[in-house]
Amino acid sequence: MISIILKVSLAVFMLAGGIIKVSRVPFQVEHWRHYQYPLWFLTVTGILEIAGALAMTAGIWNRYAAIGAGVLFVVLMAGAIHAHMFRARQSVIMAIPAMICLIVSIMIIMGSYT
Repeated sequence: MISIILKVSLAVFMLAGGIIKVSRVPFQVEHWRHYQYPLWFLTVTGILEIAGALAMTAGIWNRYAAIGAGVLFVVLMAGAIHAHMFRARQSVIMAIPAMICLIVSIMIIMGSYT
C-alpha cells in the first residue's frame, strides 16, 4: 500500500511539474533562464516528466515501468539539484523538493526488486 502511495504521489508531482514546463508558465521560464539552460530544454524536460509520470502510474501494476520511471526521475532530479545549487547558486532549501523526489524514486526502484 505504501508503495502505491509513493508511486501515485511522485507521479502527480512530476506530472504537474511537466505540465508547467511544457506550458511554459512564466515563473518557470524565469527559473529556467536563471539556470542558464536553453528554453527548448525546458520543453524536453517537461515531456520527460510527463512520460515518467505516466510510466510511474503504470508502475503500480508493472514493476519494470516503475523501475524505468524511477531511473528517469533519478536522472532528472540529480539535474534539478545541480541546477538549483550550482548553476543558479541557490541555497539547499530550494533543492529540497528535488531531493525528496530523488529519495522517493530510489525507494521505489529498490522496492520494485522485492
